[in-house]
Amino acid sequence: MLCAIADSGSISRAAATLKMSQPALTAQLRRIEQMFGDPLFDRGPDGARPTRLGEWLLVRSRSLVSAVDELERTARRYTPPPDEIAPIRVGCAPTRLRIYLARTLRQLLPGAEIRLLTEQTIDTLPRLLESERIELATLDDYPDHRLSPPPGAVYTAIAVEPLFVGLPSNHPLAERQEIELRDLAEEDWALPTPLESGPREYFWSTCTRHGFTPRVAYGVNLEVGVDLVAEGRCVSLFQATAPGREGIVIRPLIDSPLRFRHLIGWTAPGPISAHADDLVRVLTTTYWTESQRAPAYRHWLERHGPLKQL
Repeated sequence: MLCAIADSGSISRAAATLKMSQPALTAQLRRIEQMFGDPLFDRGPDGARPTRLGEWLLVRSRSLVSAVDELERTARRYTPPPDEIAPIRVGCAPTRLRIYLARTLRQLLPGAEIRLLTEQTIDTLPRLLESERIELATLDDYPDHRLSPPPGAVYTAIAVEPLFVGLPSNHPLAERQEIELRDLAEEDWALPTPLESGPREYFWSTCTRHGFTPRVAYGVNLEVGVDLVAEGRCVSLFQATAPGREGIVIRPLIDSPLRFRHLIGWTAPGPISAHADDLVRVLTTTYWTESQRAPAYRHWLERHGPLKQL
């Protein structure tokens, strides 16, 4: 009520916003002012303006309103009205699966309130699931660095995807259908930063097994990395499902030495549990349908078929 009065500048307008009568709001304001011992608003012909005490209280009230709103949304996961789907907070790893998941959720739960947040590192997502600060997550893991669900969460694999390499379109290796990883030993690489310990160690150890130590010249985000590759400064890893980029060719690596697994995780007592089977089924179908839209991956699948194991 205090925030509504301050935002509207008028008790009558605030009452209309709150769907209260003006006398009821005025009476409630008086009770609040009696509790704090001084007026919170100076009221006159031009409306209501906060006093110094009112301004002090409003700063703290706004943060409390946000906290109570979040508390209410969280509580609705456990006792949603019969005709209402509980809100779903989704934490996303920076893979294309998050795009497919958003589409799938809209299809399966058209009336749900869905809030997506992309995390640049997936290290935080299991903790957010365990603490029930999110209800659903997209994750990825790697050979020798497999993820296990935290207490109270469930993980399910959607697909295993190879990692391809992005080269400048005028690169000497760009004409090859597939590339040996060791043929990239002398290249400068661009990789995301921060890169979690799992994928970082996996990339380094895989390159070592192929006879070289990768020279990571650029620790940058995806957008900058794409520009650097297109300018001919370096090469980079790309998801097989990545869309085409101007000035870049995306090529598979022979025998798929680099690969990762798409996972989704959800809180066991949360609102996803009742829809989990349908969600996994539709999301898996969406993933393979969308894979056909990436030319390099589509041609690779025609030659090799889907990867079965991580």
